[in-house]
Amino acid sequence: MGHIWKPRKQRHVIGRLTHIPHSHGEEYYLRLLLNYQKRCQSFADIRSVGGVVYDTFKEACYALGLLQDDREFIDAINEASSWASPNYIRRLFAMLLMSNNMVCPDMVWEQCFERFVDEIKSTTLTKIKKLLQPNGRTLVEFTDMPFPNLVDSIEPPDTFFFHELNFNKTELASISVNLVSRLNRDQCVAYDTIFNAVSRDICGFFFVYGSGGTRKTFLWNAIFASIRSKDYIVLNVASNGIVALFLPNRRTSHSRFKVPLNVNQDSICNIRQGTLLAHLISSAKLIIWDEAPMLNKFCFEALDKCFKDVLHFDHGYNPNTLFGEKVVVLGSDFRQILPVIPRGSREEIVHACINALYLWQSC
Repeated sequence: MGHIWKPRKQRHVIGRLTHIPHSHGEEYYLRLLLNYQKRCQSFADIRSVGGVVYDTFKEACYALGLLQDDREFIDAINEASSWASPNYIRRLFAMLLMSNNMVCPDMVWEQCFERFVDEIKSTTLTKIKKLLQPNGRTLVEFTDMPFPNLVDSIEPPDTFFFHELNFNKTELASISVNLVSRLNRDQCVAYDTIFNAVSRDICGFFFVYGSGGTRKTFLWNAIFASIRSKDYIVLNVASNGIVALFLPNRRTSHSRFKVPLNVNQDSICNIRQGTLLAHLISSAKLIIWDEAPMLNKFCFEALDKCFKDVLHFDHGYNPNTLFGEKVVVLGSDFRQILPVIPRGSREEIVHACINALYLWQSC
């Protein structure tokens, strides 16, 4: 009898629901409601609590008592305001927004607004927006926040990324001429190859090999200045924070492209279509990734899959190209630190290197 199939006796039992991150908004609250609402035959039924049909899934969750209130965040801001400056309070509020832990950020804003300000509301919102931008976020994402017309009237969020250096085109052109004139023969070959690929809008995957002291960073700066002087977007990243300090923008690959810290062959970067970061990647002409051999090959596979997903709807997109038709340049030295594999053998470490990448044959 133990091997005979029998129909499930219980009713209204959910077998499995896919995980949805909190940052996905209404999709997250819909998944939360599906664990509690019974006998629903429409989306309106899911949003119904006590005979009232709420406008959003989030409001229905709040009515069911599934969400905590924001009292702890309000108390934290009020407590900090007794000793901290308004500038510190604004930074605290921006961090709370990015943590996605506040249920109703608009309520926290209204109750704590006076703690934030040493000026009018519009200026305060502008400063909070600027605190979010270096992390690839914008106030537009937080639909509960008040003053939508004010937020829209502020400088477009993506503008922040289009001015990495405080130089105009003429100054950048002068800097690039100076840097290019000081390149040696091998550096000129790399520079011309990469610059021509970007100028002709030809996708390419390159690796610049050079040991420490061969002035790879000087080459990156020359390429960066030349391409930025043409009003093109260049994204500079490095595999670790120390190396990133020597590059314009000073971003690590994990920070810029949301590469998971623990990667495997199924990993993808946490970048959604239509977001500010997706728009930035779509606009970029060149990605420079320094100290690339330090990271597991799965990081680059995740980036390739992510770029193809993000750029899928771009005009002229070709699914058979690498990295969504972007020019990607890796660089470093294989004689330095290789990927760290806990308790891994020599073979496992070598197999995790980027030259074991399925994309490597096209590099």
